[in-house]
Amino acid sequence: MPRTRALLALLLLAAAPLAAQATPQEPTPIRIELKPESVATESALKRPSAKPVRLETWMRRHARQTVGERVVTASLAEIGTPYSWGGDNPEDGFDCSGLVRFVFAKIADIDLPHRARQQRTLGKPVKTAQLRPGDLVFFNTMRHPASHVGIYIGEGKFVHAPSRGAKVRVDKLSNSYWAKRYTGGRRYLEQETLASAG
Repeated sequence: MPRTRALLALLLLAAAPLAAQATPQEPTPIRIELKPESVATESALKRPSAKPVRLETWMRRHARQTVGERVVTASLAEIGTPYSWGGDNPEDGFDCSGLVRFVFAKIADIDLPHRARQQRTLGKPVKTAQLRPGDLVFFNTMRHPASHVGIYIGEGKFVHAPSRGAKVRVDKLSNSYWAKRYTGGRRYLEQETLASAG
């Protein structure tokens, strides 16, 4: 199941077509269309022709990623997890700062507070044009400059746990809802690869 979620997350990042925005009140999430042949089924994985991925091969491939890229990969694997106020794990669901806290602890061994306001006091400020994958982006959704947070994934997009009744998803910073509420980015990660970080 984790492999399938990671595969779906990578597919989303690579080929997510944008849905038309419904209203300026709440942005329409970016949707993906998966064709059955693009997802490995359990029966296909059990066939003799399906070669298992060796751990060493997987580690070599992912060792070339920066820590920020690994944070992005891990956050995209949580797409579809339900929003849960105060949640900070996939089993119970996530709120916005809980998703950030979970991913940063899992990938970068960084223990961030579980409040967007407190997360915004840490790290270094980053101009929008200089955002890199793994940086945090903050929004004023409840009359505070850091009432919402997401993880920047590149190409003007971020992943986040938006609100009650929604699920972890990707949105664009340029979406009118988010653009007028954007208050800045912060960097917590040096961009060395995991191989050199070890």
